[in-house]
Amino acid sequence: MGYDLSKTCSESYQRSFSPRLRRSARSKRGVSPIIATIFLCTITIVAVAAMSPLISSRLSSPVSSVAVTKAVLVKQDNYVLLIVNVKNTGSSTLNLRCVLYDSDMNAYSVGDAQIVQPHGTASFVFESSQLGSKFLVGTEYRIDINDANYGRMAEVRVFCMGR
Repeated sequence: MGYDLSKTCSESYQRSFSPRLRRSARSKRGVSPIIATIFLCTITIVAVAAMSPLISSRLSSPVSSVAVTKAVLVKQDNYVLLIVNVKNTGSSTLNLRCVLYDSDMNAYSVGDAQIVQPHGTASFVFESSQLGSKFLVGTEYRIDINDANYGRMAEVRVFCMGR
């Protein structure tokens, strides 16, 4: 009772390379790495081409934005002083106005309109020796920064300090 090694090896060898098994082995391999890389590169190029008009239009158009760097409202007896410093943080020239609102929502223009270049600053000063009764110490008041072309650019709240 012997075991014939040559017969067993040749049968398994033939089975492993039969046409049916070779087809199923080929179908399990999937896409070759080269074709997959080419396919992914093509998808990336198409995505970049589709997004580039959106990105370039955003980068080329001027941006309008401001930042209020300082806002102080001080009252002493009937005297009121407001100082507002504004910085143009955008890339377009702005024509800014500053407006202060009292508790009854009456609007007071703070200084004259100022043209501010990109990355430039402007200071608005409002002082009155008659309107002190309209403002109460410890109360919050609204300040609006408006542009002639873009409308309201910023709204800031400031507390009235003083005595």
